[in-house]
Amino acid sequence: MTSRERILATLNHKEADRIPIDLGGMRSTGIHAIAYKNLKDFLKSEDRAVKIFDIYQQLAFVDEPIRQRVSSDVIELKRLDGGFGTRISSWKRFQMFPDDGEYYVPEGFEPIVLEDGSFAIVSDGKIIATMPKGGYYFDSQYFPLSGVEDKKKIDEVLSSRITDEELDFLENQAKEIRGKTDCAILGAFGGNFFEMGHALFGYREFMERIITDKPLMEYFLEKLEEKHLEDLEKYLNRLGDYIDIIQLGDDFGTQENTQISLRMFQNMFKPHLKNICDYVHKKAPGVFVFLHSCGSVSKFIPDFIDAGVQVLNPVQTNAKNMDPEFLKKEFGKDIVFWGGGVDTQYILPFGSIKELEDDVKKRIDIFAPDGGFVFAAIHNIQREVSPEKVIKLFDTAKEYGKYRS
Repeated sequence: MTSRERILATLNHKEADRIPIDLGGMRSTGIHAIAYKNLKDFLKSEDRAVKIFDIYQQLAFVDEPIRQRVSSDVIELKRLDGGFGTRISSWKRFQMFPDDGEYYVPEGFEPIVLEDGSFAIVSDGKIIATMPKGGYYFDSQYFPLSGVEDKKKIDEVLSSRITDEELDFLENQAKEIRGKTDCAILGAFGGNFFEMGHALFGYREFMERIITDKPLMEYFLEKLEEKHLEDLEKYLNRLGDYIDIIQLGDDFGTQENTQISLRMFQNMFKPHLKNICDYVHKKAPGVFVFLHSCGSVSKFIPDFIDAGVQVLNPVQTNAKNMDPEFLKKEFGKDIVFWGGGVDTQYILPFGSIKELEDDVKKRIDIFAPDGGFVFAAIHNIQREVSPEKVIKLFDTAKEYGKYRS
């Protein structure tokens, strides 16, 4: 089977020749730039360049030879913005970390170094993000709707739309993927509601105001849906014939529970999610809707399914009430689990190779029967994970994940 055939069979809850594999197919199945640099060194890659396409998480672009080596079956159709206004249409050399890595960053990345040695990204005279000295990720520091009471300011902040320039960039990228590989394509659309509130108002303020200032927050969500649907129409008009999956994202869970009550989700957020899903299903019925939501979200899964979500990621089985056996038994016929392939909090970074191999096999035994499972780590592979473990992770998935008729 081709990679795309393998993915599509799995998305239709059928057993393929083996479970599909994903490294770098979206921004939560990727690999940190340092871990990727070490992987390329370990594999003795002639090309040592590491392109950091996601400034916020410091994620590396997975090159075609590495994708083939780990047998990944899906490629992300990447948005033009690399974070904080940068653009991945062109690159420049930048020594991001104090090692011998050959790092490249997107156009527009122009950090300043503060007195304490940290990197800061500045826009219009404001520090909008920082990475502390010795750190490995950027943190947002500016929230444009913080303290806002005026609907006009919300309209202004949400007025931007996807541009023809970006659509051209995406279409050219999609044509290149289709022409050079047999992979499935995952379109990184976004379509966030809950997380966009955090990003624009600040986490604490948004969580307070969805209770204390509900009318204004409902107005914000309505205007945000309007923006998403207008962008989605343009996106699918140009890319609907290329992509197999469209990715939405909202982290509704924590390690112990959901971030909001089921009632609040159903009343305030689910209707907007459903409208987005309904539009995709009507406009591009062959495209599968993929939702990224970290944490303990099992109590929301029936509503995700009812809203039209077909794929759930990252399947954070370490979180409360996210036991693999329970998830597969309760929801395995109605939703595809994309992730959950290895414990990334403990075993992948700190366990032995044998513990890693055993964990992967155990999870495949649970999730793989009857299809509906795409193998990926539970979120991104972090900087401390050794290349030996990365190779063992995906080699085990490929060999042990074969379906035996």
